[in-house]
Amino acid sequence: MQRRTRRTKLNSEMNIVPYVDVMFVLLIIFMVTATTISVGIDVDPPSMESAKDVASEDNDDIVVSVDREGRFYLNYAPEPEVSLSDAQIKEQVRFVFDKNARLNTRVKGDKEAPYGRIIDAVALLQDVTEKKVQFDVIISEN
Repeated sequence: MQRRTRRTKLNSEMNIVPYVDVMFVLLIIFMVTATTISVGIDVDPPSMESAKDVASEDNDDIVVSVDREGRFYLNYAPEPEVSLSDAQIKEQVRFVFDKNARLNTRVKGDKEAPYGRIIDAVALLQDVTEKKVQFDVIISEN
């Protein structure tokens, strides 16, 4: 007697269960590592010798300097070494900008200047000129 063997139909479907398991493991690894990555930037504020040195620079750009006490200086002012109020800065910048609207605007701040005053200087320049403001960094030789 001869035994009959049945031929089984081949399964043409792919088994994806191992792939799903691997994907879940990778997802968990990425989720764990993403929470441990720090999201901050190390910032070392710029150093500056004094605001008078900055204010006396001869440059084509409109430069508002902020010293460590938060006082403003303008390079286009009649007396660049004298501190100016917010209203005086606006008036002087508007006067200079009306003569030459292509001037760039920059802010130079002492490393110990209050950040709020530097932001005030940026706001003053943007209010008058409606241009982007650049920040200057002066590295001391020490």
